[in-house]
Amino acid sequence: MSAVFTIMVWLIVVAAAAPAFVLFVETLASFLPLGRQKSGETPLSIAVVVPAHNESCHIKQTLDNISEQLRETDRLIVVADNCTDDTAAVAKRCGAQIIIRDAPDRRGKGYALQFAIDHLGEAPPDCIVFLDADCLISKNAIQQLAAIATGNGRPAQALYLMAPPEDPSPRDSVAAFAWVMVNRVRMAGLSAIGDVTRFTGAGLALPWACARKLDFGGGDITEDLVMSLKMAKAKIPATFAPTVTVTSRFPGAFDASVTQRARWEHGSLSVLATRAIPSLASGVSHGDPRLVLLALDALIPPLVVLAAVLIAALLVSAAAIPLSGAAPFFMAFFAVGLFAVTLTASWIRYGRDMLPLEKLWALAPFLLQKIKIYGNRGRESSKTWTRTDRDGEGGEAK
Repeated sequence: MSAVFTIMVWLIVVAAAAPAFVLFVETLASFLPLGRQKSGETPLSIAVVVPAHNESCHIKQTLDNISEQLRETDRLIVVADNCTDDTAAVAKRCGAQIIIRDAPDRRGKGYALQFAIDHLGEAPPDCIVFLDADCLISKNAIQQLAAIATGNGRPAQALYLMAPPEDPSPRDSVAAFAWVMVNRVRMAGLSAIGDVTRFTGAGLALPWACARKLDFGGGDITEDLVMSLKMAKAKIPATFAPTVTVTSRFPGAFDASVTQRARWEHGSLSVLATRAIPSLASGVSHGDPRLVLLALDALIPPLVVLAAVLIAALLVSAAAIPLSGAAPFFMAFFAVGLFAVTLTASWIRYGRDMLPLEKLWALAPFLLQKIKIYGNRGRESSKTWTRTDRDGEGGEAK
């Protein structure tokens, strides 16, 4: 009985320590200089696809930003997905080609992206670029991102960052740093280790030959995580293009912020529970190091959840010392220390400007916000793809 108990304690500690170790390695690798990706010739034709669900309030700025970078041979396509507002009309006035998708029983950005790919099959472009309806892409970046994708023969993912509201609260600054940890630190680390990265939701370029191999259709809220693993399994994992920047903005309204983050965090936990371990097993069995890296990355839960799991493992192993010995406790203690070092080093390197020392107290209300994220409303908002209410504009709630 004592041996079984000791094994259970070890399993708890290892399950908590493993993602902390992976996060530490990714962070350490992110400190290496970001090399420039191999770039080919700019594709002759590019189709920029913008999936939009009730985005009439914000889409014009995005489409204007894109249109400034397009050539005569390029196309701008907006997928008006299950819209109940005038998104299609606004997009048409901006010069975009509109394709309307009306399938309320199959909601999800993945379905919208696949709908666009199927539509483009009649006259395929050389490359497709996906951008969200509330994003802006850096100057002259569309051709640059497409050239990196075609030069490498696989998808290329831009650096996708979120900016706080114009008048950010300390809690917004904490959220911005948390986003940098995911999309800057971890993605750069994966790139440095194995020239691979995740699809982060917007700013992805795919050569047409790659797009034909993939099926984006699905109702996953975190379609970016799911598609990252699908790309790797298809032997065309995304490469990181940090010289191209896509930016969006966190919603200013507190409730909108909670529901947006709830979708991200519940979705990532769902991928961790259902897809990460099978993908890891597949990567190991097929000798595919890039799939292994992406699967290990998918095993890292949201930072607050990881912190809670590590503390729980530390407490359990401490209480179990009389029966299982001190070794599990020391391992849990080491993992907690490694996690603290990871966050501190990341903050020193990447976060001091956006989250200065005097705002660190905001970690407390940020953690309290997580109660709402993992409460009933957070769980409900994670079940479907809906647009985010920004800056208290009203409209559809999540």
